[in-house]
Amino acid sequence: MLPCSLASIFTFACLSGVSFADLAPYNQSTLYDYGLFGAYPHQNFVTADYEAPRVNIKQWSDQCDDGKYVLLTPRGRFVPNPSPMLLDSKGTMVWSGKDFGMVSDLKVQNYRGEDYLTFWTGRDDGTHGYGVYSMLNSSYDVVRTIKPAGKLLGDLHEFTVTEAGTALVTIYGEPELADLSALGRAQPGWIKDSLFQEIDLETGELIFEWRASDYYNVHDTMAPIGKYGHIKDNAFDYFHINSIDIDDMGNYYISSRYMQTITCISPYGVVLWKLGGRHNDFTDLSGGAATNFSWQHHMRWHPGNRITLFDNGAFNWLPTAKHSRGLYIQLDVHKMTAELIQDFVKPGVLAHSQGSVQLLPETGNVFIGWGHSSAYTEFADNGGILCDVHYGPSAFFGLGWAKSYRAFKAHWVGQPRTVPEIALRDGAVYVSWNGATEVARWRLETSDSWNGTFTKLQQTTKDGFETRIALTSDVVRHSRDRTIPQQRYYRISALDKYDQHLATSKTVDSATGHVVDVMESEPAILDNVSVLTAAIVVFCLFCTFSLVSRRLVSRTRNSDEQWTGQTQALLGKDSEKGM
Repeated sequence: MLPCSLASIFTFACLSGVSFADLAPYNQSTLYDYGLFGAYPHQNFVTADYEAPRVNIKQWSDQCDDGKYVLLTPRGRFVPNPSPMLLDSKGTMVWSGKDFGMVSDLKVQNYRGEDYLTFWTGRDDGTHGYGVYSMLNSSYDVVRTIKPAGKLLGDLHEFTVTEAGTALVTIYGEPELADLSALGRAQPGWIKDSLFQEIDLETGELIFEWRASDYYNVHDTMAPIGKYGHIKDNAFDYFHINSIDIDDMGNYYISSRYMQTITCISPYGVVLWKLGGRHNDFTDLSGGAATNFSWQHHMRWHPGNRITLFDNGAFNWLPTAKHSRGLYIQLDVHKMTAELIQDFVKPGVLAHSQGSVQLLPETGNVFIGWGHSSAYTEFADNGGILCDVHYGPSAFFGLGWAKSYRAFKAHWVGQPRTVPEIALRDGAVYVSWNGATEVARWRLETSDSWNGTFTKLQQTTKDGFETRIALTSDVVRHSRDRTIPQQRYYRISALDKYDQHLATSKTVDSATGHVVDVMESEPAILDNVSVLTAAIVVFCLFCTFSLVSRRLVSRTRNSDEQWTGQTQALLGKDSEKGM
């Protein structure tokens, strides 16, 4: 609990926007976690209009630096522009999908041998989603938009691409009437049903569909009905499906948050078993630690009948545990036993909603996103914390002012179709290239002409999302109020780790500080002599036109006079003949 005397300071910090240039992460900052830098400390950039979280690294190990990127979807009351993003292992932003706005379930998934960034986008009512799923290629082009079969809309909780080239999606159906007498309602009420579909990614055809209401009774729910169910527009979500997975035999695994259970379903729709909840089928060999999870998220099946899931241990402000935890569980589906292999705990974190658990096969580590609490943590397989990163202060974890539905790590190669962004300010050149993962170095080039030959001035290592390259003293001069580069034009070339050229930025004019537009640059940079020359040419053309016009008018008048005289002579001759 924070001291009351500091309440006003924290309130001010939460309401204030904190903007910096590209700065390093905080390191074990107590002030950060007290909220003195805001509910979502972030930074802005000179070259691009993006906000990036400025994280607080609470704990670090080089074991976490495995070349993968962190996939995050920050949102919440104090996140100014919710969007999907990639961060490096130290929390520095690599890509911002700002144009996509608020999304959910950002992952790297493989389809037909190619990796894609995938996510849900649409309308979010705070608990459910109604939208579609997008697949982005390595150039960040949307190459596929997937919708559920029929007239249904996709939910935000799950979009999983299978090895068979299909997709598993969660759906919330139209409200329907149901008997709610077991929950204290005398009259039938309205419920919101949970569905999932497996659909063919290539054709969009429905392969399989399952509805919770066909297999689960409303009265088995663990969720309080409260104010819900009286009217259609406020239907009671009694099941709340929030994840789907499939094993190598085609069996489906679904997580129901409000039933507090994991259900295994055969490819034909038969319920094979239930883990946890009111109708648990397993004997717990760990004294309850493998089956007493509650309000869970993100269950995943692994070879050998092992599963992982995120045990929230809380529903809104109703805690059922001291802390949230990641669970790794061994199932024996013949003897019907469950045994906890390892739990993963970050002391003091009780995530009221959301969250994810990911096994990292290359290292054996476990990566956990804490959902409603603005943090992600990488654990060793024995449960020890290796790396712990906050993207919001721990003092506000319970408020959800900054959160990410899930968090994952993945390899990714980004090759955007754009070019690096460049800006010149106060004797330094700034450069960034959103989403370009292969840049190792920047080469600063200069020229006296915007379309002339550019020569290498200096080369520097890429540093963060945006790199600042200070111009050396031999290429700048100083006036009373500013630093002025000696050369007129500058540009930046991006190089990979082998010094191979990737792309070149536009050119910036040091005289104006503006980027030169090649299509408009020639008239834009006309000097006084050019302007005078153009004026003389226009004047000469005008004089020539006037002279030619006068001569044409004169000739026309002479022709008219000659024609009139001839006509009169002819008329005279004709008169004489008629008398």
